[in-house]
Amino acid sequence: MSDNLPGDKSVKDATPLNKYEALAILYLQKQDLDGCSPEEIVTRYLEAQSRIIKEFSRQKEIRKRRLNPLPL
Repeated sequence: MSDNLPGDKSVKDATPLNKYEALAILYLQKQDLDGCSPEEIVTRYLEAQSRIIKEFSRQKEIRKRRLNPLPL
């Protein structure tokens, strides 16, 4: 029998909701998290996700400028 509450997803059923979350999880999987508290892992996850979102925005802006260069 499962200890999960109704409506809760088990860990193996949980899937990333978007590309930012998936990349943040992938990034954390490559990190040495030994000795990290759950709070530190959450902080690292949120920081990684924020950096990933910013990089996607930066890359999008670069591509937009390549397609529509500003007049000199």
